[in-house]
Amino acid sequence: MYETLNNLLVRERAALLKSGGAMLRKLERTLQKAYGAPEADLGNKRNPLNEAIYIILSYQTNLPRSKAIWSRLRSSFHRWHDVELASTSRVARILLEGGLHRQKAREIKALLLTVRKVFGKLSLNSLRKESDEQAERILTKLPGLSWKGARCVMLYALGREVLPVDVNTFRIFKRVGIIQADAVYRRKALHDTLQAAVRPSQRRRFHVNLVVHGQRTCLPVNPKCGICSIRSACPKIGLAETK
Repeated sequence: MYETLNNLLVRERAALLKSGGAMLRKLERTLQKAYGAPEADLGNKRNPLNEAIYIILSYQTNLPRSKAIWSRLRSSFHRWHDVELASTSRVARILLEGGLHRQKAREIKALLLTVRKVFGKLSLNSLRKESDEQAERILTKLPGLSWKGARCVMLYALGREVLPVDVNTFRIFKRVGIIQADAVYRRKALHDTLQAAVRPSQRRRFHVNLVVHGQRTCLPVNPKCGICSIRSACPKIGLAETK
């Protein structure tokens, strides 16, 4: 089973590097020159449990709103234990302006319950001693965390050289032709292949620049192609003709 999956990754990575490798490297250099990896703008957290909850809050919303809702949650509950004891409806009311507030409240409450059961306390710091593979395996079993969420925790809070493929990254890679237009986001092999295609030492800053580019310029709707730093090389796959 592992050998079959490994062979699949090798083939997919080879295809990626053949068809989109040059564009990937160009995109990496261009975005670094344009943005310089302003990590502080993203608001990610160094504490792994904080980061896990911040990632849940960030789903299907933009950075300003994610940071605002995080601040509101933390000002309302000074300890995660207080969230653990609070009703889901109370937590949801606090998250209202962030979108999907009921779902996120349920996921955060479930996450805290599971962390308490698995680790005996509200902390994920014990993951620091685990291997990348084991840390990811544990994180993806927690409520509210996908591969992307798990790798964000690993990247920002655990200092691991991983590449989270979020919706910004996925959208940008499709538009510039690094991945096929019909690529499926919820496919782990794709996430693993894209991660493997980027040098470990470059993954952190590349991820930061991709998120910033997706939030500021390569927007889901009405992207700002006229000011895009990669516009001369971007085929704008999936976009209507823009002026």
